[in-house]
Amino acid sequence: MMSMKFCHLGVLAIGAIGFAWPASADPLPMDQPTTVGGIETVCTGIGSAEDDPRWKAYPIRVEFSNADAQYIAGAHVNLSGGGKVLATFDCSGAWVLFKLGSGTYNISASLLDRPDAGERSATFSPLPSGQRRVVIQFPINPRK
Repeated sequence: MMSMKFCHLGVLAIGAIGFAWPASADPLPMDQPTTVGGIETVCTGIGSAEDDPRWKAYPIRVEFSNADAQYIAGAHVNLSGGGKVLATFDCSGAWVLFKLGSGTYNISASLLDRPDAGERSATFSPLPSGQRRVVIQFPINPRK
């Protein structure tokens, strides 16, 4: 009996620890358009890849940055719209691009290597034409 009790407590402790970290999801490949939940999505924004002219065709560009407005790479991302989750994934880049139809969307993100930074979110709608820039800024200082 006693060993069963310890086993249950161990499982509970492991479960409690798991909730402190960002949820993991399938990572997107870098710099490759990928369909996630029926939405064309790109994880990019590192080095010369951010200059790729293909990225201008995406109506939404989400950027992750720190308190000094410097790019941060590596986020767990949730996109929702119309009251339901549309896509959940991990991106090792500093940008996420979406091809979305008209409507109001919410994006939330947490940093994969900095769970202490918490989760940040933004609500946005695509522009009738052009690209909307959505910045999610985490209140952390750059690492020195």
